[in-house]
Amino acid sequence: MAKDFIEIVQRTTGSHVVIFVGHESGEGQIKLAVLETAPGDGKKVFTESSQSSKDWVLTAENILTDYLLTEPVEEDSPEKQEVEISLDEDGNPELPTWGGQKLKVQQNLARAVFQAAYAKFTKNPKAKVPWGLLIKSPMKYLDPESIPEGFTMKDPSKWTKADLGLLWDHWQSLEAQDKVIVSFIDCKKEGAVSSKEVKGSLGGS
Repeated sequence: MAKDFIEIVQRTTGSHVVIFVGHESGEGQIKLAVLETAPGDGKKVFTESSQSSKDWVLTAENILTDYLLTEPVEEDSPEKQEVEISLDEDGNPELPTWGGQKLKVQQNLARAVFQAAYAKFTKNPKAKVPWGLLIKSPMKYLDPESIPEGFTMKDPSKWTKADLGLLWDHWQSLEAQDKVIVSFIDCKKEGAVSSKEVKGSLGGS
């Protein structure tokens, strides 16, 4: 249907059309497709025409995934309230207390743990965890010990009590061994702060 729609637009207006289509397929996973009308002049389709256009498509897919995974929350809702977690002396997140908390609070605590670990790795407290990328390739970005074996990465708002129980049990085991509960090994390209930026923020030359 979407393909028919863009072909009709092309025929009636002469426009070249590129659209992104995304939907949730269950279990917090997002399926995406990029549809494009044929150029009609012998050119390659735009989405495959250059490395820049391919990078643009990948970036747009990641942005769309993050957008679709983020649930709207009313400003005055308790779900909007920030949660606080502690950091150890090296700046790593410590295991927060989650027993007896409502599901949304537990989800927010888990999100905060990942966010603190990401901020430490990027050296940028404003850098946001790229959940779309993390869901697609968790082991590209996370230390393998950060999540239980076989654990399904989702946006934290999609985790169930059972999911969070597995995660907390795993983190408790790591903490008992004096290990970091979550650590990143890679980040989104624009996430990290360069050493030059760090020096500038500290007043260095």
